[in-house]
Parts: sequence; structure tokens; C-alpha cells
Amino acid sequence: MPVTKNQQNGLNNDTAQLTDALAFLCTQKRTGKLQVSVEEKSGEVFITDGRITHAQFEQCIGLQALFFMLAWEKGKYNFTPKDTIDKTTIELEATKVLSLLAQRKDEWHRVDQDYPLNRDTVLCLLPGARGTIRLKKEEWDILARIDGRRSLQEISDELYMAPLDLVKIIYRFREAGLIGEGTRYPETAYAAFGEEFLSSLERELNLAVGPLAPMLLVESLKDLEETPEPFNAEKIAILLEKLSDTIPVEENKLRFQQAARILAFEFSGDEKLSPTEEETKE
Repeated sequence: MPVTKNQQNGLNNDTAQLTDALAFLCTQKRTGKLQVSVEEKSGEVFITDGRITHAQFEQCIGLQALFFMLAWEKGKYNFTPKDTIDKTTIELEATKVLSLLAQRKDEWHRVDQDYPLNRDTVLCLLPGARGTIRLKKEEWDILARIDGRRSLQEISDELYMAPLDLVKIIYRFREAGLIGEGTRYPETAYAAFGEEFLSSLERELNLAVGPLAPMLLVESLKDLEETPEPFNAEKIAILLEKLSDTIPVEENKLRFQQAARILAFEFSGDEKLSPTEEETKE
């Protein structure tokens, strides 16, 4: 049975994980590049005399890139000796880096046991949420992407955020009652308006109020469901009015009203929803 290049280097693609591969290369005082691949993703880790000096996955560099790649449980590894780079994004000693990776690996296992959450899970904002939480900018960025379509893995990839860091924030959202699993829009509204119209309307609302747009839209749709009248042009007009009332900045409100009326007319073709001459002016 022929010996592969990685087997000569002491790496076994069938069993090795990132921490194992790096520990071996650092202990052996190797110099070169470790290529880590999984599915269509690929990252690089550079080692100089057993010290981890640089890591990169697309736009993500340094320790954050290592933390991201740590979640690739079944990666493929290829080590190229003496392949170096004139860049240093990791200043810590190798033992400290390996210790951090081991700690995060243990933390992921604990989190996964206590609060199992599949990375393919799709979450949505809860319209009736009454929780209170103070958010940082990066947390607002995450909340804006919880739209009933993106999975946790997709959000992680978009933000270049390690799955462990993302999941810990997601648990905060859940404990505050902000998010849950479920359909994005009420079924009746989905059937009446169609996903394309609702998605377009949500995008316009997002420009006016930011990440709260999905929750505000779902709340307004649920309010309309409680009335006995069928979904028609009058209800669409009521929906647009409800959404406009949620916009505090007058300039944003006027822009949304104009765009929403145009959308409603384009999707429904109902003359009652046609925008006025004033609303179609740029």
C-alpha cells in the first residue's frame, strides 16, 4: 500500500483534526503551510520552526481564522514543507494557541450537550417577543440575518464568525425571547400575498427601520389575520399604513410609503393600490 505525502508527514486525513495536526507539526518544529479543506472551503495555516505565525480563511485572518476552521470536524489536510509567507497575524506561543483551541473545542462540546442546536437550523424573529437585551453592533448584524431563510451555518459563513461564537450569541437571543424556530410569515398571509411580495416589502422596510423589519412585518400580518375580512386591496393598504406607523423618521417613512405603494401595485395590478402622481416622482 503506497504511503501518502501526509502519512510521511505524520498526518492522517481519516482521523486527524485541526488541533491534532497543528500539535504534531509544532512539536516536530516544522516549517511550512498546512492547507485545511472541507467541502468547498479552504484555509491556510503557516508554521515557522514549530510556531504558528499566520492563519487565513478568505477575509478572516489570525486566531479568528483558526477558530473558524476548528469547527470543520472532518477536514482534509495537506502540509507543504518550507512554504512560508512574509506575514505574522498570530503573536502567541504555539503552546498558548494550542491551549486556546483545546479550550474552545471543549466549550463547543459542553454547549452542544447542554443546548443542542444543529448548524443547519433556520431561525426567525418572534413577533410577540417581549424580551429585553442590549445588543452590540456585531449582534445587530446577526439579528438582521435571522430571517427565516438563512441557516446558522450560512450566517456564520457570511459574517466570518466562528460557529461557537455565533451559537453563544444565538442562545442569548433565545433566552431573551427574541427568536425561535418557525415559519417566516403567517401561512394565510403567505398564501394571499405571496413570498415575493412580502420579501420585497420587508427589504424596503429594512431600509427604513433596520433589523427590526422582519418582526414588525410579521406582527402586522398577524394583526390582519385576526380580522374577518379576506386579504384584499383594502387590507394591503391597511398593512402598508401599519408598517408606515412603525417608522419614526419622517423622511424614511415617506420613502417607504412611496416604494411600498409601487410594489403593491406592481404585484397586485389593482388600480386601488396604484401610486399617486406625487408618489411616483423621484
